[in-house]
Amino acid sequence: MNKSKVTTKKAVAETKVVNNKKSEPIAVSEPKKSVSKTTATTVSKSPVSTITTQILGKRTKFPVVRDDENEDEKLDFGNIDLNNYNSEDDEDYESEEEEEDDEEEDVESQNGSVVYSESDEGEEEQKEDDDDEEEGGINKALLEAEDSLVEYQSEDDSGSISSKSSSTKNNNDEEEVAPNKQWSNDPNQFYDSDDSSEDETLINRIGNVPLEWYDDYDHIGYDVDGNKIMKTESMKDSIDKYLDQQDPNFWRTVYDKVNDKKVILSDEDMALLKSIQNKHFIPGYDPYADWYDSGNNHPDSIHPMHNAPVPKRSFFPNGTDEEREIRRLTKAIRMGWIKLNKKGKNGEKDKKDGNYDLWADEGEEKEKTKGIRRIAAPKQKLPGNVESFNPPEEYLLNENELKAWHLMDPRERPHNFIPQKYQSLRQLPIYNKLIKERFERCLDLYLCPRTTRVKQFTKDPTKFLPTLPKPQDLRPFPSHEEIQFLGHKARVRSISISPNGQWLASGSDDCTVKIWEVSSTRCVYSLEVESEVQTVAWNPNPLYNILAVGYSNKIIIITPPLFGAQTEHSAETEKILTKPVTDSTTEQQQNKSVNWYQVTGADKAKLLEKGVRIEIHHPFTVKNLTWHYKGDYFSTTSPEEGTRSVKIHHLSKRATQSPFRKSKTPNQVTRFHPNKPIFFVADQNIIRVYDLMKQELIKKLITGCRYISSIDIHPQGDNVIMGGYDKKVCWFDLDLSVRPYKVLNYHKMAVRKVIYHPTLPLFASCSDDLSIHVFHGMVYDDLLQNALIVPLKILKTHESVNDLGVLDIIFHPKQPWIFSSGADSTIRLYTN
Repeated sequence: MNKSKVTTKKAVAETKVVNNKKSEPIAVSEPKKSVSKTTATTVSKSPVSTITTQILGKRTKFPVVRDDENEDEKLDFGNIDLNNYNSEDDEDYESEEEEEDDEEEDVESQNGSVVYSESDEGEEEQKEDDDDEEEGGINKALLEAEDSLVEYQSEDDSGSISSKSSSTKNNNDEEEVAPNKQWSNDPNQFYDSDDSSEDETLINRIGNVPLEWYDDYDHIGYDVDGNKIMKTESMKDSIDKYLDQQDPNFWRTVYDKVNDKKVILSDEDMALLKSIQNKHFIPGYDPYADWYDSGNNHPDSIHPMHNAPVPKRSFFPNGTDEEREIRRLTKAIRMGWIKLNKKGKNGEKDKKDGNYDLWADEGEEKEKTKGIRRIAAPKQKLPGNVESFNPPEEYLLNENELKAWHLMDPRERPHNFIPQKYQSLRQLPIYNKLIKERFERCLDLYLCPRTTRVKQFTKDPTKFLPTLPKPQDLRPFPSHEEIQFLGHKARVRSISISPNGQWLASGSDDCTVKIWEVSSTRCVYSLEVESEVQTVAWNPNPLYNILAVGYSNKIIIITPPLFGAQTEHSAETEKILTKPVTDSTTEQQQNKSVNWYQVTGADKAKLLEKGVRIEIHHPFTVKNLTWHYKGDYFSTTSPEEGTRSVKIHHLSKRATQSPFRKSKTPNQVTRFHPNKPIFFVADQNIIRVYDLMKQELIKKLITGCRYISSIDIHPQGDNVIMGGYDKKVCWFDLDLSVRPYKVLNYHKMAVRKVIYHPTLPLFASCSDDLSIHVFHGMVYDDLLQNALIVPLKILKTHESVNDLGVLDIIFHPKQPWIFSSGADSTIRLYTN
């Protein structure tokens, strides 16, 4: 025991000498001796001990923190036994030192180490006391402790530090000197090498990417050094996997897909899985333990867990959504934008004098709602130099520019007036269109809605569909096929019904014209002509028994010898068909290319018996024929004739004229207005509306159709329906816009005919897809309410012949019935 104390004393002295010498780092080692007893020491009970050593040429202090309240916690200095320390050893220190003087040896160090001798003991003890006073942090009890030498050495390349006590050898008494220790600049050398991170088991460092990307490669990723991790387990076949079952730990082996390896679960892992499966807590876990509150003064508060940095969300300028909403509501209440409903003492709202709704129901309490946000009307463009009473010369129009200005469409003109120049403001007359423009301005502001659009997200797509009435509530309308008219041998191109609805006329490619009795489907009249019949049309005036038939380049006027109500109007028919007294009208007819012929003579006796009265010869084939509602005029269309394809015929005067001579495209269809002198002409893609009294163009309807096949006018005259060969059906509101109000794309093939019912709110269209679509089309007298269009029924009973389906349709003038003719040589009647 005495030898051990002397060795400890000298080791402490060596440590102090190294601390005082700051020239270069020196590694100190204690010559170890063979001692019979096992050396041991006890750490001082001072709350804070400081060990000062010379490391890398600098003086470094290592504080050791102790807790006086918990005396069971002790610092562990390697293999030093702290329990055998006795304070009585300090009293016998000097006496034991004298007995061991003869056994002391000088300490030699290699490569410039410091040497200690026996004569330096007193001097070193004095220096020890002086350093205690200078440093103030070295614990005297620790320095004088028995066998308390701390030896620092580098165990591996990582630079970790281990604390070891002086060891003894029982075999011989030869001293053994430890090699010198060198320190690097790595600060991690002073920490334990047992630290582990969360990703120490993660070998594959590819990140959060799909592993399917590596299916075609021989590796599954890369390790921390960038080396490929080759596939092992995933490359095994079924036989290898079956052989792996021979492993006794196979039942607790799981496959790590990320690292491509097998992991054997430990007993703790199995116990944890079993606890989770049974919905129990792991052994030793107390879910009802008291919450640990470290407090602000606790040493644990220095760690980030208790002293966490300020989160990033605290740096947001506007805070959370709730904070923004609270600030908005607070400002609105403060500014008076939101008024809270104050209640009186009895809990009822205080009623103040104000405005009341006189037309509200009695007892109805008016609730306060958010006011409508009024949007200011758009400002008009400020006048420019061209609108000045004395504009610059470059704004004035010359003669050629003035002619071009008159020929331009009013919508395409740069200005709606002609610039004029006056010398003074007194010579300026009043603007003749001022009242009209102000009225149109007021009308636009009245009819144009100015509201803020609020974007609303709707998940249910059915809410985008319009709310339409049920078809059952819109009866009557044709719903099923009632009868067929059989007798034609080829496709029936055109049909027409008499004004009283008793007779039905049809023209077919078998060169025959037939008249049928609607009630009995009996054919009462048949006429053979020279070629295929293109069109047939009854005179809409019920006073006349006249049928017009167009075939080839001829139009024939027939008064069929029918029995019944038509015989009463034979006098009126003869009056309009009688040849004028003078031939001046015929001689002065405007169009010399059209010839009128009265059917007379023995050679045409058969035609007279059939009721043929007049023949009109055209230069080209007539495709379309339509009557004026008074019955004295009718128009024909010959698309092959080009610019003069439209001709208007006056029956009573037997005159023909071509009103359009500069048409750029051949016209296809014409219609008369039901009750006004307005004429509609449709070419391939535009419908033009003319005023026959003023002889001027009113407007152009932009259809957007490639090829127009048919048009019809609503009985009230404010709406037009159009059908085209490009499968489109367009509804135009003449008071609304020149563009279609509705575009219907429900046919799969070309649309042949569209037509309105003369008395009921119905319209229909037919197509080569063998279908007839019947719609409810209600037109309201209120200009602010748009037309209501509701699909009612699809009729499909015809058969297709050479890709041709339904060729013509027409409504009964009084009943909700519809007649149709098709390429299958049949005529069908659909009733309600």
